[in-house]
Amino acid sequence: MKHAALVCTLIMLWLSGCASQPRRVSPPPAITTTSSVPAEQGSFRPDANLYLCPNATITNALESDGRNRVLNFNPVVLVEGKVVLTPVPVNNACLTSGFGRRFGRTHEGLDLQSKPPETVYAAAPGIIREASTSSGFGNHLVIDHGQGIYTRYGHLDHFASGVYEGARIGFGQPLGVMGQTGNATGIHLHFEVLTGNYNNPRRSFGLTAHNPLSFPAYTGQSSGS
Repeated sequence: MKHAALVCTLIMLWLSGCASQPRRVSPPPAITTTSSVPAEQGSFRPDANLYLCPNATITNALESDGRNRVLNFNPVVLVEGKVVLTPVPVNNACLTSGFGRRFGRTHEGLDLQSKPPETVYAAAPGIIREASTSSGFGNHLVIDHGQGIYTRYGHLDHFASGVYEGARIGFGQPLGVMGQTGNATGIHLHFEVLTGNYNNPRRSFGLTAHNPLSFPAYTGQSSGS
C-alpha cells in the first residue's frame, strides 16, 4: 500500500509539473511575409498566455483570472491591418506595468519580467534602425518592420551577436537578454509598438506609441501580405 501511495504521489507530481509548463503557439507564416525584409526566422515560439506578476504592485494592470492570467490575450496580432507580430517577444515573462498613465505621464509600452532573465526576440522581421545606449532606455533597439510599423526593446543587458544598426533580422531571432540598464528599478524588458514616419527630427521618439495588447488577433489576412 505504501508503495502504491508513493507511485501515485510521484505520478501526481509529474502531472502537475507537466501542467505548469507554458503552452506556446507556432507563429503563422504571415509573420515572416508581411515584411519585405528577407531574413531567417528564429526558433522562438510565443507563449500562449500572459500573466500578471504575482506579489507585485502592477500599474495599468489588465483584467485577469484567478491564476493571474490576462484575459483575452492574443499571442499573435495584426498591427493596423498591415504587419503581423507578437506583442510579448519573450518567453516565461509576466507583466509588471501595462500601457497607460503612470506617475503623471504615459507609459508607452509593456514592462515584462522573468526570473531568471530571459532572451528577448524580434517580434517580427525587419531592419534594425537603432541600437544604442541612453540614460532612459539603457541598451535599446528599434526595429523597422515596414509600412510605418516599428518596435522598441528597452533596458537590455547586452545586444546579441549580429545585432547592429542596419542589420536585417528575422522574426524570433535573439536580440539580447532583458536587463536593468538605463533608468530601470529592476531587470525587465520595456517593449513598445510604434507607428508613423521615421524620417523626422526625433526619429523613433517622434513616432506614435500604441498599447501592444490593443491590436486584434491575427486571423489569416492582412493588407500587407
